[in-house]
Amino acid sequence: MRKLQKELFFIILFGLFLNISQVFSQNNNDIFTYNWFDKHLGKESLPFNNGTGHLNFDKTIKDQNRYYIADEFKNGAINYQGQDYFNLDLKYDIFNDELVLRPYIETSYLQINLLKEKVDFFKIGNEKFVNLKQLPANFKSGYYEETVTGNNTVLYIKYYKEKKNIIKDNFFLIEYVQHNDFALLKDNTFTLINDKKEIIKLYPDQKRKINDFFFMNKDLRKNSPGLFMKNLIKHINNFNF
Repeated sequence: MRKLQKELFFIILFGLFLNISQVFSQNNNDIFTYNWFDKHLGKESLPFNNGTGHLNFDKTIKDQNRYYIADEFKNGAINYQGQDYFNLDLKYDIFNDELVLRPYIETSYLQINLLKEKVDFFKIGNEKFVNLKQLPANFKSGYYEETVTGNNTVLYIKYYKEKKNIIKDNFFLIEYVQHNDFALLKDNTFTLINDKKEIIKLYPDQKRKINDFFFMNKDLRKNSPGLFMKNLIKHINNFNF
């Protein structure tokens, strides 16, 4: 009897795995399932490990770097060839617009540039970045941070860095200067909104509201332009933030 119960248990368990894509919705159960397969099959078997090696020999001034926020890996997730993968070590090289993966924590020196054309989006911490492949001619292609800022309105932020070679104390060093492009998808149309005039053109009836926000948030605009623009567009659309 006990043997029969044991066999029945394994038959049920096997059936659950055969139908797992139908049983679970895209929620925490999905994340648990994908992580289970990654753990037991090994991350070396996953398809995104065929990218090129990521190398960085920069000698920069102060604590500057070519990455988004910092030169360190953070827990994240990606959608690669339409498949979701979770609990990965990621960092974003915004100078080269490359998403970098560390396949194994034990070998931190091994880093891979994921094939951009196969990445639909990725998440690092609470930020989501999408690979915008079809944009107007005056837009930079590649990864953009995506922020929902109201009904039928999405703000996209393109982070990029300018590289400058300098000589300091007889040493050649690199200085990185960060820039941002702001693109608003409104009524299915992309518009660059890097200055106040372009924003007012999109929202002419809220000119005073926009001017007041710029005046009241000068420090935020200077120190954190991305957060400034997110809050501004949400404020215009009366979207909670």
